[in-house]
Amino acid sequence: MTLLPSERRLHNCLRQWIHLYGYAPTIREMKSALPESSTSFVQDLLDRLQQKGFIARAQGQARAICMLYGELPLKGIVQAGYLTEHPERFFERVRLDGRRYREGDYALQVSGDSMVNAQIFDGDIVVVRPTNDLWAVRPGKIAVVLIEGEGTTLKHVYQHEGDPQLVLQPANPDHPTRILASH
Repeated sequence: MTLLPSERRLHNCLRQWIHLYGYAPTIREMKSALPESSTSFVQDLLDRLQQKGFIARAQGQARAICMLYGELPLKGIVQAGYLTEHPERFFERVRLDGRRYREGDYALQVSGDSMVNAQIFDGDIVVVRPTNDLWAVRPGKIAVVLIEGEGTTLKHVYQHEGDPQLVLQPANPDHPTRILASH
C-alpha cells in the first residue's frame, strides 16, 4: 500500500522520532514537522496511517503510537522439539499475510514437531516479539525460550502464582514437558 506525500512525511517523522527518543511525539510536535498543517490535519493523517496498517494507536493515551512494518527479518531456525543454539544469524526478510509488525519483531523457521497440536508444523514461520522478562509472558502463550547454556525452544509457557518454576509445555504428547527454576 502506498502513502501520499504528506502521509510519508508524517510516517518518516514518527519513525525518526521514535528511533531517537523511544516514544512517539505529541500532536503538536508532529505538527511542527509538517509546518503547513493543522492539528486536525495531523489527526487525519494519523487515522489514514492506522487504516493503511503503518501504525497502531491505543485509544485515549498520549504518545501511544507504535510503528508497524510489513516485512520481518528471518533470523534463523527455532527447534520445536529439542534445544538448538540461540538463533542469531540473519538470513533474509519475509513478508507474512500482508500483516504489519512492530520494530524489533523478527521471524524464525520452525524445525521439529513438538507444537503440531497447536497447528505449528515443521517448516512454518513464527513471529517473535522479543522480551527480556520471560516471567512477563502470559500463561499458556507460545514463546521462543532461550535457556542459557543450552539453546532455544518453542513451547507453551506456564507459571503459577507464587511458584518459582516456569513450565515449558509442548503441544505434542510425544515430547516431554520441561520445568525451569527461576534464578
